[in-house]
Amino acid sequence: MTLSPSQRLASVDDLLLYRIGQLSAAAGAMVVRLCEGGYGITRREWGMLAQLHAHPEGLLSSALAERMHRDRARTSRAITALLRKKLIVRTTLPHDRRSARVSVSPAGQALYAQLMPQIQDINSRILSVLSSAEAAALDDALERLRQQALALQETLGPDLPKADRRRGRSASASARAPVQGSTT
Repeated sequence: MTLSPSQRLASVDDLLLYRIGQLSAAAGAMVVRLCEGGYGITRREWGMLAQLHAHPEGLLSSALAERMHRDRARTSRAITALLRKKLIVRTTLPHDRRSARVSVSPAGQALYAQLMPQIQDINSRILSVLSSAEAAALDDALERLRQQALALQETLGPDLPKADRRRGRSASASARAPVQGSTT
């Protein structure tokens, strides 16, 4: 019996996250070209615009960062870019001047109305190789995998080392070993 890649896990090419990343890269490249080439926004800005469209009352920037699974600094930069492009509006909260709610502007609504059908078409064409039953099974499997990943994150997360991206190694390894060329 031949094992499937998900059963085999013998090489990087068999790993679930690598395979999902490959799919995302291929499909995402089309979305990037459409967003950047056709509309002058990044894929991250598109994602934020779409999230805000789904919440007409607007979202606090911290809630938007959470929904996008992005850190607050990157979210803030994208919000600033969308404000500059007049695709969103920012309203300071009267009871807390440090907090602001962001929502889609009329220009952002118009852009969403133009871009969303095109992105839906890309998704639809990718999914067209699946039967209706396979698409439903995929949706179910993706949700179960997401739930499993969240549960695993709860149990493994606290034991995993924190990353130090500036040095390309874990924070604990960074504390133990000096970087070559460093005088410390």
